[in-house]
Amino acid sequence: MRDILIRLSKPEAWVHLGRLLAPGLMAALVAACGGGSTGVGGDNGQAPATLSGTVAVGAPMTGGRLRILDASGTVIASDVQVDSQGRYSGVTLSGTGPWRIEACGHAGDQFTCLYSIVQQAGTGHVTPLTSAMSLLATSKSVEDLMSGQLSPDASALSGAQNTLRQGLASLLADAGLDATSDLVTGTLNAGSRTGYDRLLDAVGVSLGTDDKPFVQISPRLGSGNLFLQPGQQAVGQIALAPQAGQLPLQGVETLFSQMSQAMTDAQACTSPTTGLATLMSSDASLSMDDGEPPVTGPQAVGAALCEMLAGADGERSRFGMKLISPTLGRCDFSGTHPICAVSFALQSPEGDVEALGDDMSLSYQAGAWKFRGDLLPVRITANGAVQRDRRIDGPTPVVNYSRALVFEIAARSGLACARVSQSSADGTPVVLAYYKLHGTGSPSRLSVWREAGNFSGDSLSLNPAAGHTRDGDDAWIHLPDSDAGDTAIRNFLRGGRSVTVDLYSNSNCSTALAVGGRNSFTIPVRGVPPVWAQLPSIPWATLTDPSVAALRSFTAAAGVGTNHSSSWTFPRGRIGLNGASFCSQRETCGEGGSGRVGEAAIGPRSSSLTMSINASGAAIAADNFKMLALYGRAHDGLGVQSNHLSCPSTTAGRTCDGN
Repeated sequence: MRDILIRLSKPEAWVHLGRLLAPGLMAALVAACGGGSTGVGGDNGQAPATLSGTVAVGAPMTGGRLRILDASGTVIASDVQVDSQGRYSGVTLSGTGPWRIEACGHAGDQFTCLYSIVQQAGTGHVTPLTSAMSLLATSKSVEDLMSGQLSPDASALSGAQNTLRQGLASLLADAGLDATSDLVTGTLNAGSRTGYDRLLDAVGVSLGTDDKPFVQISPRLGSGNLFLQPGQQAVGQIALAPQAGQLPLQGVETLFSQMSQAMTDAQACTSPTTGLATLMSSDASLSMDDGEPPVTGPQAVGAALCEMLAGADGERSRFGMKLISPTLGRCDFSGTHPICAVSFALQSPEGDVEALGDDMSLSYQAGAWKFRGDLLPVRITANGAVQRDRRIDGPTPVVNYSRALVFEIAARSGLACARVSQSSADGTPVVLAYYKLHGTGSPSRLSVWREAGNFSGDSLSLNPAAGHTRDGDDAWIHLPDSDAGDTAIRNFLRGGRSVTVDLYSNSNCSTALAVGGRNSFTIPVRGVPPVWAQLPSIPWATLTDPSVAALRSFTAAAGVGTNHSSSWTFPRGRIGLNGASFCSQRETCGEGGSGRVGEAAIGPRSSSLTMSINASGAAIAADNFKMLALYGRAHDGLGVQSNHLSCPSTTAGRTCDGN
């Protein structure tokens, strides 16, 4: 496997593309519904019953659209617009309840879908916690929730809410909410960062399926991990940090509004009184993409941001865009002032969303929030990725799956080794891998320490004294197929979605190296791959039959530009696609490789694409190897790539690499 193209990093084995409410409401709701299905007015002289609510993740969902199904699975409303405050209103309910709601749009820089179930007309919020409630009440995965008949009764929904409220008791109290606050109908003001909205800020919610569907909740204002499955006892618990109660999150919106105003034009950006530099923290730092040392200090970071917005290095100007209301990440209270991770993305006047950088942060200093830039003093990122190969040139598709974890640890002076560990379900540290410098040159990042003598395989060495690095850009850990690779996945689910990275100054990984006063860093993993048995259930983008035929028959003359059109569906659920590539050779399909003859960006709601193809090296015949890759991210940030391959010269029934 040498060609995963998701925008994460460049691996050795896979190649990178580029770089909750008033007391008693729940009891009243159950009494009103009587535990059964509910019809709506409209055919008996009564006014039609309508539904309104808010879609929020702490921040309001940006560019959201709603789809609503009744209990039979009939779509009664679709493409319902969510406004800039995360609100929708006046949706006429028809059919028989309960009704299922799906809301898809951007939560910060991540395109995602949220879910909810309502029993009657009135208020129906859609949040990560209503998504969790829906899964726990129905035992349905998110991919299956919005199809077919489904009629959970009031007791199932009430039980799911109680399970969540019990697990989140300390966070409910911190947000000033009653222990019986309703997640679907309670007061919610998106972006206020108070009440229910503060509760949403305080949790990261992930949904998935192991032996059955699960909910995993990671605290952002505390510690611990909560793992929930329908009908099972909760695993783990969440504790609120003592300092969290004094952290006023309301000012986060104020800061981002001020920053958006400073991004109006170059003059506003560089204003000595209201420009970006005045909104930076005293310890601001910003890493550069070109490998240069980070810029530090309010003035330098403010100037660097203004230069980027102006369109440095030939890029388009971003002045006039506005910052999206941010999603909050984990907050660190260990230093002299609180530091919180935050999303950092712009929205154009046309509604397009562009991420400006990962792992950004804010700090709360002297009674005000300031933009801090880099979250960590050394750049460390952790991601999960999955890939499906689907050979389409025979009578029956040949399908192959793979999955990986990606840890990028930037090289810096004095850093010779890093150890990456995770926690098991009982809290025991488990070493995943070591990373070291490769060769004597100047690599930009550390490379995986692999088993001695195995220069082509993916085997890892967990002995710092014995092993080797393959090259200067080997950041990927391929997880074994079948059950063999599931232990690491289940540790993330029950022990927490984070890793600990320890830094060392010597190659034996025995002498700690302090960077910014610390040598150990907790890093959240963006998108944990599923257990092996669940890989087919991922919402893979799948080419339509006409597009399959078009890929099989596609030809191109050498040096002559042409186009290739394709369309796709998501048989189960959906992911937010962001790009596509067309390759005529697998071995050279990486960024800048001669085998990549076409690439294009895709909007997350797109279902078709016409891509420019330029076979500059050699002609492409109908029987030649061809691959169309569609890639993006699932709701929790997991990188997902769906490859469609045609290779008629390879023996039928095998993958295109002959296996």
